[in-house]
Order: sequence, then C-alpha cells, then structure tokens
Amino acid sequence: MMKFSDIHSHFVYGMDDGAQTVQDMKAMLDAAVADGVGCLIATPHMTPGIQPFNEERFWRHLLEARAYCRIREYSLNLYAGAEVLYTPALEHYMSSHALPTLADSQNVLLEFAPAIPFAEIASAVDLLERNAYVPVLAHVERYKALSGGNIYRLKEQHSVLYQVNCSAVIDGEGLFKDMQLRRWFRDELIDHVASDSHDCRLRKTRMKRAFTILSKRFGVEYARRLVGMS
Repeated sequence: MMKFSDIHSHFVYGMDDGAQTVQDMKAMLDAAVADGVGCLIATPHMTPGIQPFNEERFWRHLLEARAYCRIREYSLNLYAGAEVLYTPALEHYMSSHALPTLADSQNVLLEFAPAIPFAEIASAVDLLERNAYVPVLAHVERYKALSGGNIYRLKEQHSVLYQVNCSAVIDGEGLFKDMQLRRWFRDELIDHVASDSHDCRLRKTRMKRAFTILSKRFGVEYARRLVGMS
C-alpha cells in the first residue's frame, strides 16, 4: 500500500509549540498512521542565536516515539530534522555547528519571518548552498516577498526546494481562492506538501485530504510526488 511522506511535523514533545506531553506525541503518531503516513520527519523549531536547541532532549523523545511505534506495530518510519529559522546569527552558528538536515540528507527545512525582504531570502539560500546544503523553504505561501516572479527567479538561480502546508490546499478552499498558489502548482513549482502538524485539533495532519484535492486538480502523478509517494 502506498503511503505518504510528511517532511514537516512537530510531534516530538517538549521542544516547541507542537506536542507538549508524551500523550500528545502518541496521539499525533496515531493520527499520522490513520492519515496514511508511512514516513514522518520530526522538525522542531530551531532559532540559531536566539534560543538553545536541546539536542539531548530531542533525541531522547524521538527514541520514545520510535519505541511507541514498535510497540503498536506501526509501519511508520520516524526521522530526525528541524525547522531552522533564518536569523542574522545563522552564518556565525554554521561556522561551528552542522545544521540538522531532513532524514540525514543534505536538505535543510528553512523558515523565515513572514515580512522578510526577498533579498534576505536569496541571501539565506545562497549561504546554505555555499555550505553544501539544499534549502527547503517551509510554507512558502506565507512569504509576500516570493509573490510575483520572485519565487520563479529564486528557483532559476538556486537549487532550492519549496514546501506548502496542507492547510493552504484545504482550508477555506484556499487552493481555489488563491490564484497565485494555484499557478505555482500548475507550473509544478512546488516540491513538497506537508502537514506542519502541531497537534490533533487545530493543526493536525491532513495529508490524505490534501492529496485528494491535489490529485483532482493537478493530476495523480504530480500529487504523488508532492506527498512523497513512491
């Protein structure tokens, strides 16, 4: 059976504004399995130069999650990653630390403040590329700086990947109301659609619903690539 790969989730508890308790984490793992997810990457928020990242806690809680999946006999592979916020301290941080990548790849999930200028996005992408990383821009639908031709220009000039949240596809029929987002999908500019799940209520996993909408609108083949179905 084909399953989804969700590259953006805050299920590891006690790290950020995602799961707060071990019970929250287990509920999110249950929900991911029920939603058809077979690969799930933990991406807690990381803010270089602003707040320390508790790596020991992260790995301890991720191992708890893996143990829970074994006990429940879930066919759910859990991988490590992070959602790295671009800050002025990022370059200095990288001089002495390796950035956490998605599932031991060269891909780094990179987040920006919503009002960031395009020049800073381009500078951050260039910085990661020069250090042999592949930037994956998280929830690109949030950044006004990428409107118009900027998002196309950035991809023409850099090896950058774009991720859109399921909520942008689903909520309020956002995909059909947002002409710009619809154009990005039509041009196959977007590389990943992920849950960015934080809980089981307001920000829950909805990979299956997003896949259904994308399949009907843009074809099954592209939709399968977006949700990581191999």
